[in-house]
Amino acid sequence: MQYGGDEVGAVVLDIESGSVRAGYAGEDAPKCVFPTAYATLPASDPAQPPTHVHGNAIHLYRPHATISNFVHDGIVTDWDAAGRAIDHALRDRLRLKSLDEFPLLATEPSWNTKDNKEKMVELAFETWQTPAYYAVDKAVMSAFAAGKGSALIVDIGDELTTVTPVYDGFVLRKAIQKQPTGGALLSEVLLGQLRAANIPVTPHYLVKTKEPVEPGQPAKATLRDERQPNPSDPDAPTTPSYHRLQEMRLMHEVKEAVCEVLTPQWDDAAAAAKATRPFEFPDGFNTYIGTQRLSTPEILFSPQTFLPPDFTSRPLPPSASTIPSHPYSALQPLSRLIQSTLVQVDPDLQATLLANVVVTGGTTLVPGFVDRLQNELGAVAPGTKVKIHAPASAAERTHTSWLGGSILASLGTFHQLWIGKDEYQEIGTSVVHRRAK
Repeated sequence: MQYGGDEVGAVVLDIESGSVRAGYAGEDAPKCVFPTAYATLPASDPAQPPTHVHGNAIHLYRPHATISNFVHDGIVTDWDAAGRAIDHALRDRLRLKSLDEFPLLATEPSWNTKDNKEKMVELAFETWQTPAYYAVDKAVMSAFAAGKGSALIVDIGDELTTVTPVYDGFVLRKAIQKQPTGGALLSEVLLGQLRAANIPVTPHYLVKTKEPVEPGQPAKATLRDERQPNPSDPDAPTTPSYHRLQEMRLMHEVKEAVCEVLTPQWDDAAAAAKATRPFEFPDGFNTYIGTQRLSTPEILFSPQTFLPPDFTSRPLPPSASTIPSHPYSALQPLSRLIQSTLVQVDPDLQATLLANVVVTGGTTLVPGFVDRLQNELGAVAPGTKVKIHAPASAAERTHTSWLGGSILASLGTFHQLWIGKDEYQEIGTSVVHRRAK
């Protein structure tokens, strides 16, 4: 059987730090997108195992729900949870009982571990009974989606900022730079800034009813007192992890609505002169947000200056692989990360990479980001032509690696690369290291 072209449609699976995406090859967007976070509900009988909830249903309030994430540092760290999430994507969202008629193409980060590669191929063949499987690099797929064989991939997602050079379809792994300056960090900093400005932040799940009020006036809302979080009480129905999830969800909405990157560079006078933006919180309180909306995205370009003092002494979050355990004060500006990547590649390739910069990741959708990056790169490499490819569509920007996999798996010439089930049964999980390099 030929697993390419029009004969058989493959399923493309893309697991990122913040979301799981799945859909059919040849389509221009995934069929389902849902968070990698999941909820664990304790059973009423202590002898029974807990219940796990995956997908967008984690936002529905449930007493004593604990929120966890099975992806850290961009790679899967809990395969039991990952298996349930894949099951939710394929069985509940794509309505597939098995993959016995669908080849599976899975994306993986450039720093994925050997064990994780083998676990994924085992899951594909043993659990989901796929007739063929292949694993592709996310950065290469992002370049492929942009129509480029060689590119510098600047990816700023929920957890990580990564700069990955791709040349002729191969990742130059030694030059990869990454650090945890993603959307989650920006959301946490923005939350702290709003609280410091005495702006009340009340997540959706606490609001029962609300009435309209004038800007800046106290909210007229009825809150659900039984849901109020109490960190000092371990038996409180609202867990700290669920409350944090809802706060970060609200901060994501605030970022999308009001945040902006100053161009061509940060300037205090220009920031003070910029117009404020209105935002209404779930409890009806509404106000105009000023410099906080401009200073928060500046963390990407100048973390030493714009990270609050209470962050600089914190250790970085525990990592699954390669982020060293140093304080946030050691974080690098985006321009320096790109510079560190360029100096580690052959000087003859630098001009090619700078002429093919591909921007991807949801955090790069902040207005003004691409213009600012263009200016920063001009300072990093004066006299060199810099061209940035950044899809205007939000869906294309956030799902770039999935889209590259969708294009690749639908090509008629791709069928010869699939790892067949007979090959897997003959060689075992190590076949993925030979075939999907």
